[in-house]
This record gives sequence, structure tokens and C-alpha cells, in this order.
Amino acid sequence: MSWLMIGLLALITFFNRFAFFSRLTRYQPGAEMGAFLGFSAQSVLTAIWLPIVFSYEPGIGLDWDSDYLTATLWVMFLTLLRLPTLVVVVGGMGGFFLLRWLGGIAELLPW
Repeated sequence: MSWLMIGLLALITFFNRFAFFSRLTRYQPGAEMGAFLGFSAQSVLTAIWLPIVFSYEPGIGLDWDSDYLTATLWVMFLTLLRLPTLVVVVGGMGGFFLLRWLGGIAELLPW
């Protein structure tokens, strides 16, 4: 059942892209559709990172000690400084890995 679903979703994705990029079809989206599609990348990325950053455990609540949340706040700070995108990405990854590394060291400490 899951392989069938994956195959059907792959076909739907292929034919949607085929309709936009093929020279066989003459479909041209209007200005409103173009403006609507301009936000699709941000929507997909938000749908991916939101459940990771704001991990919620039933009975426990929101995990405020998450490395993901701390790294997200660091990236937001770097973005507000108007740094180039590559600097923000590398700084965010470096900050996240530093938090993970420091967390690993903290587990080894006796206190």
C-alpha cells in the first residue's frame, strides 16, 4: 500500500512539473498564480523545520532546552544583522554543531 502511494505521489508530482515546463503544453500561469507560487519554497521549508524546532511532547509540553530551538534563535539573530545568506547558513550550521558538541562534552563531565 505504501509503495503504491509513493508511486502515485511521484506520478502526480511529475505531471504537475511536466505541465509547467513542457513545450508540448501552452499553459502560462497568470500574475496571481505566479505571486501565489512565489511563496511555495518558504511554505515547504516552514513545514519541514517547524515540527523539528518546536518539539512537543504530550504531558511534558514544549521542549525549550532543544538545540534546534537555540540554533534557530541564533540564525534569526544572524539574519537580522543582514549578513549574506551563505554566512547565515554556515554560521547556523556551525552554531548547531557547536551546541551538539558541547552537549556531548557535558554528558562526559562528572558534575
